[in-house]
Amino acid sequence: MKYKKEIKTLAIPAMFENILQMLMGVVDNYLVAHIGLIAVSGVSVANNIIIIYQAIFIALGSAVSSLVAKSRTGRRQEIHTRYLADSLSMTLVLSAILGVLSYFFGKSFLEMLGTSPEVTQAGDSYLKIVGGFIVSMGLTTTFGAILRAQGHPKLPMYVSFVTNIINVILSSLAIFVFHFGIVGVSFSTVFSRLIGLYLLGRQLPILEMIRDLRFKVSKELIGIALPSAGERLMMRAGDVVVIAIIVDLGTKVVAGHAIGETITQFNYMSGLAIATATVILIAQTLSDSQKDDISTIVKESYLVAVGSMSLISLLIYLNGVFLTSVFTKDSVAQASSLIVILYSLVGVPFTAGTLVYTAVWQGIGKANLPFYATTIGMWGIRVVFGYILSIPFGMGIAGVCLATVLDNLFRAIFLRYMLKKFKKRRE
Repeated sequence: MKYKKEIKTLAIPAMFENILQMLMGVVDNYLVAHIGLIAVSGVSVANNIIIIYQAIFIALGSAVSSLVAKSRTGRRQEIHTRYLADSLSMTLVLSAILGVLSYFFGKSFLEMLGTSPEVTQAGDSYLKIVGGFIVSMGLTTTFGAILRAQGHPKLPMYVSFVTNIINVILSSLAIFVFHFGIVGVSFSTVFSRLIGLYLLGRQLPILEMIRDLRFKVSKELIGIALPSAGERLMMRAGDVVVIAIIVDLGTKVVAGHAIGETITQFNYMSGLAIATATVILIAQTLSDSQKDDISTIVKESYLVAVGSMSLISLLIYLNGVFLTSVFTKDSVAQASSLIVILYSLVGVPFTAGTLVYTAVWQGIGKANLPFYATTIGMWGIRVVFGYILSIPFGMGIAGVCLATVLDNLFRAIFLRYMLKKFKKRRE
């Protein structure tokens, strides 16, 4: 395979980086659990909001990777620094907006989620600090995206590893030694990210980026970032509605679904990482005027994604009973979790297709198509059929899972069909 080595070179570090980023929130929840249930509940709910912020920054990172990769070589080399500066300015503006919202309106966000006054207070303490200084996450994500597109995929992974180690040490000291509670864990998380930001920033022409800084919207950057962010937000909003459907199936089913989702998130890590690699390779291919290689990249990325995701999903499925039992001993919750795990395995070919083809369109610079596909798939298929199959048809949690598979099948077919039309027009 022509691009297999390049795909793995870019994807493997990105996969471990994704895992390390996820572990930071898990570590915070674990350590805060030693304070009490109210504290861990507050931090968990606040992290749901932080995850939305992270999704927005990841979308911006995809746009940054695409533009930076295109401008590295060829006739667009002269605007490379301009893209770097625009990425910096857009991240700063977005971080400022989210930071202000977190600090002044975080409590209102938590109250809207229906948390008790005690949990709201605990979550607000965490959100004010971690969300208020969200610029640390934003710039770390953007700098990592730039370095990957510049051909340094391992560096962000190493920095994420160092950041996690520092976070564990500082958060543990804050909880067990100095007894600073949630505030101590919050500042430890922010401080560790700032150290990671410093390490990444040393590898970039920061002075040049600051010199060319302009707080003006880059049309090319916003043209990719806005639809990408919209697509991720549309997914999050749809997930909330899906959860509301599952609530009607009973508390134990809700718990089982949550456990299954927690376990199966590892199924998608390799696919997300390969999508990151695909964005960069497609953008570089277009920059080098090697448009004929797009089909090769798509095919090889898809095969690697299906292979790696199938292996992980199968291992999780074979060990599903044990993994589920770690979380709960309730038979109904366990059965629901195993159904989620089964359908996650069955849906691998379609999920891989959705991830890869979404990345292809982002690399091309037309992120609006994945946004349309996600909007239709999530609201027209996953939500509608999730309700119909689970409630009127009596399939329960299996109906919700089947609707998810159908959603991914539709999006993969739609994006693949549009790519064929796109290539025909360019021939």
